Amino acid sequence: MAAGSASRFRARSKSVPDMVKLELNDDDDTLENTPTQQSLPRVSKHQNLLYPGLKSAGKRKRDDSPNTKTDRPLAVDASSTKPTSRPYAPPNRPKVQRAPIARKFVVNTRMTSRPAEAYIEYNPLKMYKRSDLATLVYTIDLVKQCVQAIETGLDREVKFSVLRRRLHQMDFFDFIEDILVIKSKLLEDQGFPAVFDDPNFPFDLRADALLLFRRWATRQWDPHLLRGIVTKMGTNSKEKVFNTKSLDKNYSLKVPASYHGEGDLVNGQWWPLQICTIRDGAHGLAEGGIYGQAAQGAYSIIMSGGGYADIDEGDTIQYCGTSGEEDKPTAFTERMLESFRLTKPVRVLRSAGLAGKHSNYRPVKGIRYDGIYHVTGYELLDKGTSMYRFTLVRCPGQDPIRYQGEEVRPTEEELRAYSKIEGYLKPSG
Repeated sequence: MAAGSASRFRARSKSVPDMVKLELNDDDDTLENTPTQQSLPRVSKHQNLLYPGLKSAGKRKRDDSPNTKTDRPLAVDASSTKPTSRPYAPPNRPKVQRAPIARKFVVNTRMTSRPAEAYIEYNPLKMYKRSDLATLVYTIDLVKQCVQAIETGLDREVKFSVLRRRLHQMDFFDFIEDILVIKSKLLEDQGFPAVFDDPNFPFDLRADALLLFRRWATRQWDPHLLRGIVTKMGTNSKEKVFNTKSLDKNYSLKVPASYHGEGDLVNGQWWPLQICTIRDGAHGLAEGGIYGQAAQGAYSIIMSGGGYADIDEGDTIQYCGTSGEEDKPTAFTERMLESFRLTKPVRVLRSAGLAGKHSNYRPVKGIRYDGIYHVTGYELLDKGTSMYRFTLVRCPGQDPIRYQGEEVRPTEEELRAYSKIEGYLKPSG
């Protein structure tokens, strides 16, 4: 790749959301504080500080009306639901009325010493730490040592291992900014391109160097696993702890997922949660395994088990659609049928939710991108529910699936970062 390759990437502005803030409780119209701050007195937004005895007409009307939130039933009797035969899919779960929320607040999941810097234009006079620059320049020295080892044939694997560990660590450097990247020359020919443009380097090193190049060339300095994700935690009236996650509306680096093929993804790219795949354009749904559009087919699928009759053999997989009605496949199943007819490639991601007996290729945590596949055939498993199972074959010419060995993803560094925020990753209780 030429020295000017980085210019192909357009710089975009980004703002870091204030992750810790006050939230308004919808049930009792009171303000709640975050758990990390001192508790404040509960003050109603309708309270008149000058004339505390006065109430607005709207407030009196609400006080006199029955409390529909607490009078409604909290659950539906599961025995009253009509059983449905779903032989190749997980059984229908009865709908449960959730308890009212008692308190809710935004939590700060960051573990880095400081959030990412705002994206600004390069300022050559900006101050920086020489030790930070030396840390980045050391990576170029490691690349040179690997190139020399390739030429001489001496200590190749040792040099590759040292560089591999360095690239994994660089994923979580929290001091990266414009001036350091430019002065280190990591985006120029002697930096990352010297690795991913040279077929003599191991395939995983080339992929990891390319991923870092793309992130830093587009000024994505933030190393946090949940960058661009807002996490909210709280308790309901039954004192059950819950958490929810959503994309930050102010996150400017979200990548669309409505495209066929690999895009700017890299084989083995990994995320802690499915919502993070939406942020980076790998998948388009926070829940659901098939993402696509009508007349376009499926763009991506996630293999996650969940009771379906899926079979994972690595380069060949058997993947089920979703349960519909007789002679009426669901929209998700229709997308897979369209992919077969259109011969469009489908991105395949594997989840740690796959049981070991169903897949030896699953990641130990989170979700991993494993390349593009073609839908080569399908079979009708159950006519009553229009349950189809599709055969997908991995397209040739791709690097191997990164499920074992030194090239495995998630890396040790990713698992270490995952463990720091694992408490925030658990689903609602």
